[in-house]
Amino acid sequence: MRSYAKLIERKGIHVIRIVVNEQVYVIVMTKNLKNDRKEPYIYFISNMGNANEILDHYAERWKIECCFRHLKTNGFDIEAMNFENDQKIELIMGVVAMTYAVAIREGILSHISKPIKKKKYKNGKMYFEISIFRKGLEIIDAMLSGINNFIRYLCRTVLFASFNPFVDILLVKNVQ
Repeated sequence: MRSYAKLIERKGIHVIRIVVNEQVYVIVMTKNLKNDRKEPYIYFISNMGNANEILDHYAERWKIECCFRHLKTNGFDIEAMNFENDQKIELIMGVVAMTYAVAIREGILSHISKPIKKKKYKNGKMYFEISIFRKGLEIIDAMLSGINNFIRYLCRTVLFASFNPFVDILLVKNVQ
């Protein structure tokens, strides 16, 4: 692959098409945007024909990988729950995914109104002091001290805006 380094450096991308058992595959080689010395290039193999389309799909897929990281180990630790019943797994995944979406939404809204400070690391890169996800999770954790507050919150958000006429019906009343 070293022989392709000059081509990648010059053009930013290099594409090779290969045929295996009558199936056309595309190998896309591009610079690693993280400027990683150990991995200066990223390689993709796909059966999609267009190199830019392959890179666009990877960028979208990476967002999903970040979501899974938050769901599994870096936030909700869902793997530690050890559910075995498929229905319970689907229910908890639905609740966690919705909470993740709400946390991202709140983090973005907070960042828009009061930008999150950035921290510069030894390698020269700058990152938020706290991620958008973590900021949003802090916000909803502070706001949602009970089921009534949680339902009010959901009814105020875009997620459930169409249910607003039913706020009183949805609110949990103290039952004696």
